[in-house]
Amino acid sequence: MTTDPLDALRLPVLPIEPRPEFADALLRRIEARPGPLDRQTATIRYFVADLEASVDFYCRLLDFEEELRPSPVFAMLYRGDLRLLLSVPGGAGAVHTLPDGTVPEPGGWNRMTLQVADLASTADSLRRHRVVFRHDIQAGIGVRTLLVEDPSGNPVELIEPAEGYHERSNR
Repeated sequence: MTTDPLDALRLPVLPIEPRPEFADALLRRIEARPGPLDRQTATIRYFVADLEASVDFYCRLLDFEEELRPSPVFAMLYRGDLRLLLSVPGGAGAVHTLPDGTVPEPGGWNRMTLQVADLASTADSLRRHRVVFRHDIQAGIGVRTLLVEDPSGNPVELIEPAEGYHERSNR
């Protein structure tokens, strides 16, 4: 039997045993999965300059849980029903490189918004960790807000609801 000449280009298939914590968390998610018309998990992708610093920032300071980190250029985090994908641009395979060679950059103004119970104490904690603030606490319509940056310059908006704040029901 002749071998396929493309075999020399194929990467080896390596079995991966998930961490027990990951397997348990995945099983909980599958068992609690809503129906197709129920509330779905929102996903945000941020491009980051330093994956390690970004995972540390979101997990240690903003209560995300690391779900998966299959390579040094990608991580999947969760905070409740929010899935955050962190990618280093131009990493292995450079899958996000455009035909003209442009690669995504961290930063910009698109952002995720996270609700916190006590914005003032959260701000104090972030200051102690030398997090960059784009602005200090401001009063918005029905919320108080604070705009900070992750280690790559991506904005994260923190909100504290005012009395009477409206949140959509889960039906």
